[in-house]
Amino acid sequence: MQLNLMLTALLASIGVIGGADGPTVFTFGGFNMDTVWQALEIMGKGMLGIFVVMILIALIVVLMNRLGSPKK
Repeated sequence: MQLNLMLTALLASIGVIGGADGPTVFTFGGFNMDTVWQALEIMGKGMLGIFVVMILIALIVVLMNRLGSPKK
């Protein structure tokens, strides 16, 4: 009885990750593929945003070099 209670408490605490919508529990049995695809979608949007910002910074640097370079 006590071992069962300890095992239940241990399994309930493994992989609990708090999110904006509340805790999400990871189970050993498998993954919920809907949440995996949602996570990949969010990650993809974040990576795209980082890429766009890097391109904008590079363009601003190139523009500043062309405008600020001394004329020969």
